[in-house]
Amino acid sequence: MNRTLKIIFAILSTIGTLTIIILVWEFALKPILISDNSPLPDTTPTITPSPTTTPTPTNLTIPLEERFSSGDRRLFVNKVNPNVEQGITAFKAGNYEQAKDFFAEAVKTDPNDPEVQIYLNNSEGRKAGNPFILAAVVPVDTKRTNAEEMLRGVAQAQTQFNQVALNDRKLEIIIVNDSNNPDNAEEVAQKIVNNSSILGVIGHNSSSASQRGLEEYEKAGIAMISPTSTSTSLSGNVFFRTVPSDSKAGEFLAKYAQRNNISSVAIFYTSTSNYSESLKQAFFNAFELLGTAIFLDVSVTNFNPKNTVEALQNQVEAFVLFPNTDNKIINLSLQVADANSQLSNPKKLLGGDALYNPATLKLSKGGVEGLVLAVPWFAKITYPYTNIAAKRWGGRVSWRTATSYDATKAFIKALTENATRNTLLTKLQQTNLSTQETSGETLQFLRNGDRNTDPVLVKVIPKSGNFADYDFEIINK
Repeated sequence: MNRTLKIIFAILSTIGTLTIIILVWEFALKPILISDNSPLPDTTPTITPSPTTTPTPTNLTIPLEERFSSGDRRLFVNKVNPNVEQGITAFKAGNYEQAKDFFAEAVKTDPNDPEVQIYLNNSEGRKAGNPFILAAVVPVDTKRTNAEEMLRGVAQAQTQFNQVALNDRKLEIIIVNDSNNPDNAEEVAQKIVNNSSILGVIGHNSSSASQRGLEEYEKAGIAMISPTSTSTSLSGNVFFRTVPSDSKAGEFLAKYAQRNNISSVAIFYTSTSNYSESLKQAFFNAFELLGTAIFLDVSVTNFNPKNTVEALQNQVEAFVLFPNTDNKIINLSLQVADANSQLSNPKKLLGGDALYNPATLKLSKGGVEGLVLAVPWFAKITYPYTNIAAKRWGGRVSWRTATSYDATKAFIKALTENATRNTLLTKLQQTNLSTQETSGETLQFLRNGDRNTDPVLVKVIPKSGNFADYDFEIINK
């Protein structure tokens, strides 16, 4: 009996010891040694260094020749329009009159397709003979919506010019697909440079792609006007843009925070994005004298929006969302907004223009209400262009359409009868377009190529009937 009791006591003693070990592990050691998916960030208001990253190659297998088209191939695939195919066949054969007729019918079938409108205009230009030629570089296969929005602005400006022409010379636009990939951007830029008939470049879309393309254009002295690249790292003798830079956008958001007594923020950004890094830095440069900032990289593999928001709820007064245009990152940023709306005391939300699109309104679960964005353009009813563009494209157009329209108009204004790359570059530096000639604001370039204009602040408000249950409203102060 005594032996049996000793065994039982020994077992109980062992179990007790194990229990104590487990409890110590779970409640003392584990929280220290094993971090969860959203560790609290360092609250020191300093810029964290970004890791050196190499962009993932995208669609490098597309042959270089198939990235270019004036009307001899369909770049936006998976669209069924027999008239387009017949127009392409005629264009390839040099039968531009017939190509024009087919493309005209295709536009009637799908009036919202800018690629077809450009091919129609190009056919008319080829038929008239000796057209001026510009390249429009867009991410056809990777950011289709962005590409189409940009080309709508280009197509509309081209159409307007071709209706009057310059000494019977019309404008041809070569559409170029760089997939928003820096390696592709460099490759297509080299081909553009080697084609001496191309006088200038509209594009690229992303700041990273623009940076690589710009390196090639600088060597050749060919002007580049980007309608969408905002990074402050972009500059050069041939660089221009029709969109306010991140420097101004960041400054405007910081001033808005100051006016609303916001002194502590958490900035959600993407370390692998030139644009996101630039906007983060610009905002912080203007905000650091006002208060403190915490930085959170949304692109890290273990980022958890809900846990991070909950951990920060007693540390900051606002969340600042600076995602790049990658869909995954956009969705994570919207999850931050949605998680914020579930807090007992939701924080104010600020953000960059990557969130200025209908998808922000559709994909959020209501968390974006009250979100304030610094954006390049707003469709004011006082702008003549607003109604003209809406009538042409069947509804309100995006800021990318407006700024691409302005970029094309700037090139058109610089055209002369015997235009060369050099004359265009010289005249662009003297650009002065009135509000009647642009999407709404005057267009002049500063010495560094930036547009001499300010961004606009907009706010997400509840409103049925436009895109979703929410809409964007301009903030007038």
